[in-house]
Amino acid sequence: MRALDKNLTIVSEAERAALYGLPDFDDFQRAEYFALTAEERTLVQSRVGLSEQISCILQIGYFKAKQAFFRFRLADVPQEDIDFLLRRYFPDQTFRRKPVRQAEYYKQRKEILRLFGYHPWSQKFMPLLSERAGQQVRRDVTPAFVLTELIALLRQEQIVRPGYNTLQAVISEALSAERRRLSEVVEKALDRDAKAALQQLLVREEALSELAQVKQDAKNFGYRMMALEREKRSALAPLYRAAKEALPKLDISQQNVGYYASLATYYSVYDLRRLKPEQTHLYLLCYSWQRYRHLSDNLAVAAHSFPGPLLVSRPPAPNRLGGHFSACWLRLTY
Repeated sequence: MRALDKNLTIVSEAERAALYGLPDFDDFQRAEYFALTAEERTLVQSRVGLSEQISCILQIGYFKAKQAFFRFRLADVPQEDIDFLLRRYFPDQTFRRKPVRQAEYYKQRKEILRLFGYHPWSQKFMPLLSERAGQQVRRDVTPAFVLTELIALLRQEQIVRPGYNTLQAVISEALSAERRRLSEVVEKALDRDAKAALQQLLVREEALSELAQVKQDAKNFGYRMMALEREKRSALAPLYRAAKEALPKLDISQQNVGYYASLATYYSVYDLRRLKPEQTHLYLLCYSWQRYRHLSDNLAVAAHSFPGPLLVSRPPAPNRLGGHFSACWLRLTY
């Protein structure tokens, strides 16, 4: 797992703007979000001055869209939004933009919170977010996924969305804590022989490491290629057995197993040697698990396509991670 800090990028700049920038409504969305209930209309009419009333409608509509407040000047609001409100609610009035006082802005915000039954963001909600983030990183370690789940939680609990930096810090800490947890679990779950077998994948043999050989995919399902696949599978068998024992203890999803496995192929052998041992062990363990199953799948396909040289025996019992292995146990005969 990558080192994480306060500069962790959760989403792209465009996605961040979509979350925290002023809503960019089309005509249909303006009609939807700026439609006022009787209570909302009463709140708007209680504001003194046209600028204050328009500002209040804008805040209501934007809050409906994003469950967040925006500190905007009327000059910053899209002209299409202003024109829509003038036509719909103030057709006979002349509008001149005037600054809305800060005190008025906060009064409007307080009333809108009351109207929608929302709680303003407070540090007292941090434990709630941290707990949910810690749960979600075991499902999917992707920061954008965790962010989506946190926003869903805030909407469910009717809490105003905090700033981007707050969510960034929560997610960064959750990922760091998960990294520490997995490091401890992996090191406890693997015995000395398993660790040595994992490290053996990084030992160079002539110009190509054993790991690089295992990574290479078969070019076809011919006999010679399948013989090589069987050799790779046999080489991974001890690591597969270690993974079968260790992976359930990690308490992570298949999604994350796949993610960590992908890092074993993303990093070069040189890079894997330079990482912390527990990181390398995690990546190689997940990679060995997935690669072994992939090799077994190839052999199973070959057995069905070319049954002559391949004998297929009974599939194994359900594994501890759930479900049966998709491949059969295979033996090449000569």
